[in-house]
Amino acid sequence: MDLGTEESEILATVGVVMGEEAHIRSAKPDGPRHDTGYDDTKLDTYENLLLLCPTHHTLIDKNHGAGFSVAKLEEIKSAHEKLVTESLDADEESERELSERMTALLLVWEQKMRLDQWEDVTARLNHPIPVLSDRSYSQLIDAGAWLLKMRWPEQYPRTVQAFRNLHHVMTDLLNHLQECMEAENEIFWQLRRNYKRIGWDPKAYKELFAEFQSERFLLYVLAIETTKAINWVIVEAAREVDAFYRFDQGLILMRDGDGVFKTWMMRLEYEADEVSDENSAPHPGKATIANFLDEGISTNAHLFEGYNLIALVREVKAL
Repeated sequence: MDLGTEESEILATVGVVMGEEAHIRSAKPDGPRHDTGYDDTKLDTYENLLLLCPTHHTLIDKNHGAGFSVAKLEEIKSAHEKLVTESLDADEESERELSERMTALLLVWEQKMRLDQWEDVTARLNHPIPVLSDRSYSQLIDAGAWLLKMRWPEQYPRTVQAFRNLHHVMTDLLNHLQECMEAENEIFWQLRRNYKRIGWDPKAYKELFAEFQSERFLLYVLAIETTKAINWVIVEAAREVDAFYRFDQGLILMRDGDGVFKTWMMRLEYEADEVSDENSAPHPGKATIANFLDEGISTNAHLFEGYNLIALVREVKAL
């Protein structure tokens, strides 16, 4: 095998701890090295991934990937694996492979959850009238299905615990979206407002507006809980899998406000005592939160306007 200068430089960066997920074959039809004959279920698996530094990730995709064929990238990956295998004993090699595969899975997870778009998603869900683009809705459904089917290595127990909690929260979020959102058109979904669809009927209006408020505030709390759950995964992965995981990017933020007159960013994490032991399950569940909200809103539909909803789950769990 004869690698050129650029290929040798890339080989030196494969699997670096602060790497980026690079696809050998693009998942997008118009992406670099897209292969219509390749099994699309393998596009986001270790077999089709390289971990590269940002510079070389850009290099291999330059000019639509013209300079680096599938065969060349597989050759580089194989050379890296051979180089590492020859320098390690069997146990070290197994640990190295597990670490690389887990790091690749974390990067796939980031892509599935669209963490780079999370601020925009939460901003829309936190509007006075929550909305969600059809594309974002589909991406969340895809991420939820991916979490449901995943098998996580027992060697990273705290990270696995955090992923299971995230799956719990995502299931509740997606179920709530399915129950309370309706397609406004082919482009976006909106929280339904049945109170806007009736004639003059003060009693029915009051009941339907209270229903809207319950669904709206529950959606807001679930967006908060999902943000916390995502950040718990990040924290545990940095502890167990790779100390430099998201070292540059950090945690994700949630955007709040009406998007017109005021907006602010929030860093949300579980409190230490919520995730202190091996059986921690910080998310109390949709039903428990909904019951708490319904009880307050049945008395005053505007009760939770301006309420510290970030701390609400702590109140729920204290009951």
